[in-house]
Amino acid sequence: MPANVTPEYKKAEERYLQARTLEERIKATEEMIRVAPKHKGSEKLLRTLKHRLAKLRLELEEKREKKVCRGSGPSFSVKKEGAAQVALVGLPNSGKSKILQELTSARVEVADYPFTTRYPVPGMMQFEDVQIQLVEVPAIVEGSSYGRGLGARPLSVARNADAIALVVDASDDPVKQIRILLGELDAVGVKLNCRPPKVTIEKRSSGGIEIKGAKLVEGGEIEIKRILQEHRIHNAFVVVEEPITPDEFEEALSESNVYPKGFILLNKFDAPGADEKLEKIKQEFGGMLEVLHTGEKLEDLKRRIYQQLDMIRVYTKKPDEKPAERPLVLPRGSTVLDVARSVHKDFAKELKFAKVWGSTKFPGQQVTKDYVLEDKDIVELHI
Repeated sequence: MPANVTPEYKKAEERYLQARTLEERIKATEEMIRVAPKHKGSEKLLRTLKHRLAKLRLELEEKREKKVCRGSGPSFSVKKEGAAQVALVGLPNSGKSKILQELTSARVEVADYPFTTRYPVPGMMQFEDVQIQLVEVPAIVEGSSYGRGLGARPLSVARNADAIALVVDASDDPVKQIRILLGELDAVGVKLNCRPPKVTIEKRSSGGIEIKGAKLVEGGEIEIKRILQEHRIHNAFVVVEEPITPDEFEEALSESNVYPKGFILLNKFDAPGADEKLEKIKQEFGGMLEVLHTGEKLEDLKRRIYQQLDMIRVYTKKPDEKPAERPLVLPRGSTVLDVARSVHKDFAKELKFAKVWGSTKFPGQQVTKDYVLEDKDIVELHI
């Protein structure tokens, strides 16, 4: 906390630390934002407070959503189906409904006015022998995480998805759209194509703060203890395993952060100048997010969406029989042992070896349990 905060800010912070309910914490955080200093030195403080407020409001929305699910009102909750769930996230009139319609044949209302879609709309995309669930999320606007537009509820749908497609309009300014979407997702703890910082925090009932690897955090032990105090953690064993910033350490404290896969889907690719805008997107975001566009053939677009999920299909077979028609869908990097676990837990315990067709040098080659499989491999388990 900056040294030049006002007494009013300190009182609001104390109310936050003593708050017992979500509503009380939201009210105290709003007050902290209202009375916080407004100058360049307080920009980081205000950004942190606004992110906290967004997460608290989203948590409250999700709490209310659970009550709606138990009742009879419309719900933002979408049950996952198929091999994976992909959320289509975009600003108003970005064309999400048309994309969903073309990729899944789902019945959706397509119109040229904003907020046509008021609730999530799911559809199943068939790619070869795999079904992937696409969910059109109601439009996001700048400030959705703080209550603007339809509020934070649409963002809660994105939080639960396995992957997020940032749908942007090539007839407008797609780079600006992407920045807005990334900002709103980040505000509610959605970190695309990232992994959690390598930090473990074991809370204790007593003993104070013990830190291993404090020098790996900018600011060292003093900064770590300051952040822990702000989060009302007074007794804990902390292990830091990699060099990180204070912001990344604070991120590790949040149990609400999620780390889905993400990619950009440039829509309305027939708009003038779409090719140039595609190149601008690649220059700005290409190192972080893969860029797809609707100018591709439909099957090619489906293939690329499937590839973004980083999954593989594995077909099991019994000796002297044909492979199964329906594949097991597993994360890329899965091994023969993972296949055995998916078939039956006892198979994993009793597995001796496997034979694999596809990625091996020879068809039906015998491999060990830790053999890493590739897409469309055929696996014969031997126990």
